[in-house]
Amino acid sequence: MKKNTIYIIIAAILVAATILVVLFKTNVIKTSGDLLDHDAFAIKDTASITKVFMADMDGNSVLLQRTDKGWTVCDSILVMKPIMEEFLNTLNNLTVKQMVPKSGQNAINKVLATGAVKVDIYQYAPKFKIFGIPFGTKERKTKTYYMGPATMDNVANFALLEGSDAPYIVYIPGFRGYATPIYSTNYADWINHDVFQTKITRIKSAEFIDLEHPEESFKAVKVGARFFDLYNYQNEKVLVYDTLKLIDMLSEFRDKNFEDQVLTLDRAKIDSIYHEQHFKTIILTDIEGNKTTLELCHLYNEDVDEEGNPITKLNEDNFLGLVNHNYNNIYLMQFYHFDRQIQPLSYFAHQTIQK
Repeated sequence: MKKNTIYIIIAAILVAATILVVLFKTNVIKTSGDLLDHDAFAIKDTASITKVFMADMDGNSVLLQRTDKGWTVCDSILVMKPIMEEFLNTLNNLTVKQMVPKSGQNAINKVLATGAVKVDIYQYAPKFKIFGIPFGTKERKTKTYYMGPATMDNVANFALLEGSDAPYIVYIPGFRGYATPIYSTNYADWINHDVFQTKITRIKSAEFIDLEHPEESFKAVKVGARFFDLYNYQNEKVLVYDTLKLIDMLSEFRDKNFEDQVLTLDRAKIDSIYHEQHFKTIILTDIEGNKTTLELCHLYNEDVDEEGNPITKLNEDNFLGLVNHNYNNIYLMQFYHFDRQIQPLSYFAHQTIQK
């Protein structure tokens, strides 16, 4: 009986030891004496990634989060889909090329200490596994590494996996270039630049309010799949107008975006710009009743005249745009890109009206 008890105790110890090995096996990072696996930096299941936090050594950071509406940056702003797809593809395919030779490791570690981007990846993952069987699921940080600058040939990057004491050279198979640009900590590089993204078949109405010349204001109202009635600023129906010009202009609402986000203006300055330089408002309503409002404001640049005296000059290439009256997001936009949307009523119509 006593012998059976000893056997049971020994068996229990062996099972416990096996479980501990299985539990902690994946958390052991190889040191500089051993090469990392080729996929040590990669995330095999990118669909399970919930968020990615990146920070550089200059204090800049971004938090990318997966939501029901798609990936967002800074809590609420949608990330451009193609850029996020490229980023997830990079996370999935990042491959170890080689360890940095020992003679150069100290120098590269110093470079990484001052010029790397720290990358924290979070996933829904099992709390633990026993004999390969997952138990429980929770969001947790599954990988951290430091993405450094490009190698001399610009086809790979130096990187350091947290827990390892040796830097590595990593690359993306099939891609001739380096990964640094995609690991941007500037949130403006991630945000969706769309202002309007509505096909003409989904437009219910489009209103153009001209604050400088109110008589040039007008409204187009849907009466068929690709047919619209035109009304002037007094809400009188315009009978004669250039149908092709109007349809071409409305068709362009399927893809209208901004050039850049302006981050250097405080609320007082934005208020001043809005009240003094606001020259046009565009209100687009889709067939479901959703409205997008773009308020256009003139942009002035500081310049000097021929004698060197400071002057304020109207920027004829760009204007500032306020979307849905959100003072937190003011954008730089191009006149060229919005050329047809800022045309006056007289561009489209002869003033023959129906009383």
